[in-house]
Order: sequence, then structure tokens, then C-alpha cells
Amino acid sequence: MYNDNMKTPSQVVDVDNHSIDEQRRAKNREAAARYRERNRSKVNQRMRDWREANRDKARQMSREWRNRKIANGTPEEVAAIRAAEAEKTKRNQDRCRSEVFAAYGGYKCNCCGEEEKLFLSIDHVNNDGAAMRKAKLYSGNGTGFYLWLRKNKFPSGFQVLCMNCQIGKHKNGGVCPHQQKV
Repeated sequence: MYNDNMKTPSQVVDVDNHSIDEQRRAKNREAAARYRERNRSKVNQRMRDWREANRDKARQMSREWRNRKIANGTPEEVAAIRAAEAEKTKRNQDRCRSEVFAAYGGYKCNCCGEEEKLFLSIDHVNNDGAAMRKAKLYSGNGTGFYLWLRKNKFPSGFQVLCMNCQIGKHKNGGVCPHQQKV
């Protein structure tokens, strides 16, 4: 039969050290939290640098965190996570689109001068968009195309056109009807 009185001195010390170690860890966590609070910008920059240097590991850790949260979360928590992800995706797509349009002259049609953002898109000057999609240089959607442009440092051969000019150019053998009138 075994009872607590039968512990050796080293076992008793181990139990005591365990509680001391736990107290020490708790104090360290509190001190680290205070440091992060006082030096928020420095800590954030250090984390950005680490994520940039360890991109694959950071993505894997983020994916694992998300999967744990989704697997163990309540339906409300899962819905909140998915809503936050959708919002972040939309922000990133909008930022990418803005960068692309800024690189190609801003939100103004190169042909007719239309400035309504919803009507504007990026045009392949040489009418080779279908060939580029078939070559699978980028995925077929707008965001995939914008990401490809940004990744390739905004190559020449593209311009901003409104959809009227895009379709007119397509139906008119590669020349916008506005340009034919001139």
C-alpha cells in the first residue's frame, strides 16, 4: 500500500519545485504581457519581421490555429471566425485592386475617361487575355489576375478601360468604337 507519507525527499522537493516553477511562469507571463502593452509597436514590428522571415511556418501555425478554433468552437464562434475571414479577404482584394489600378493610371478609362469604379477593369492591350488564361498564368477570376499583375510588378501591355470600351473593343476587332470616330 502506498500513501503520501512514503514519498522520498526528492519526490517531495519535485512537488514543491513544480509549484515554484508554476509561480515563476505565471510571473513571467504577467511581465511579458506588461512589456507587450508598453512596447506594442516594437513587438508588432518584430512579429511582422518574424512572419516575413518564416512565412511557411507562420502560415502553417495560422492554419492550425484556425482549424482548432473551428473544430472546438461553438456555432456562434465559428460564424464569427468565418465572418472575420470574409471581411479580411474583401479588404485584401480591395487593396490589391486599388494597387493595380494605381499602377495603371488610376480609376479612369484610358479611352473615354469614365471614372465610375464599378464600370472599370483592366484590359489586355494586345487582346491576348484568353491566351493568357489558357496558359494558366493566373486563375480566371479578377482577383487572381490582379494578384498576378502585382506579383509580376505590373508589367506593360495592360490598361484601364470601362466595360463599354472593353466590349466595344472586343466586338470591333480590337479597336474601341470611340477610337474609330477619331
